[in-house]
Amino acid sequence: MVSFKHLRKIALAAAPLFACTAAFANMTIYPMAVGLDAKGEGSVRIFSKTNDVQFVKTTIKKINDPGTPQEKEVEVSAGTDTGLVIMPPKFAVPGGASKTVRFVAMEPVNKEAMYRVLFEGVPSLDDSPKNQKGNTVTSAVNVNLVWGILVTVPPVNPIIELALSADNSSLQNHGTQRVKITDIGLCRAETAEKACTWKKENRNIFPDKTYSLPASAGYEKVIIKYYDWIKKSNSQIALPLNG
Repeated sequence: MVSFKHLRKIALAAAPLFACTAAFANMTIYPMAVGLDAKGEGSVRIFSKTNDVQFVKTTIKKINDPGTPQEKEVEVSAGTDTGLVIMPPKFAVPGGASKTVRFVAMEPVNKEAMYRVLFEGVPSLDDSPKNQKGNTVTSAVNVNLVWGILVTVPPVNPIIELALSADNSSLQNHGTQRVKITDIGLCRAETAEKACTWKKENRNIFPDKTYSLPASAGYEKVIIKYYDWIKKSNSQIALPLNG
């Protein structure tokens, strides 16, 4: 179970990352979170806010077990993972111009996958810290400025499958994609939907994860309203409580 607040923490973790966009006017990136389309493609645009050429390199980190105490980010080295590719991985942005950077999922995934892509300002696109004359490269970049973009890869077969635990205490996501819970209604038999006991929510449940439900004693069913980020639509499901 993960709250929207926690999902934002996933996107905003490591304070210098997103803070750079607001704190420094030399570059901005939009959007800050990308969900790839059905073809496994997406993009962001980098906007230069300075008259100088800016050099940027990227790093990919896979987010394992998002929204759990076991959450961990693992850097993906070039050639060792075919899950996500950045094109181009290094680039220059002329002063006052912009640059589109594409994300491509190279292989289909059975369950939703999440990555953080880091964009870092560097003195040069060369891997070596020295130029051809052997002199140390100097730049106006005195501190590494890093932006973190959250990239989500949808499953090849998106499935939303929500179920109640045997004791009705939690909602389980047996599907292949993340589900954002927006409302929970506890209802008695033959009760109109508007007469149910409703609770506003803003929580995401990732595949194979659970979410704790309010006490349901005295009710016969629970209505779950949710947002499908892949279809970009709202829906709901009514689940009978286990007797």
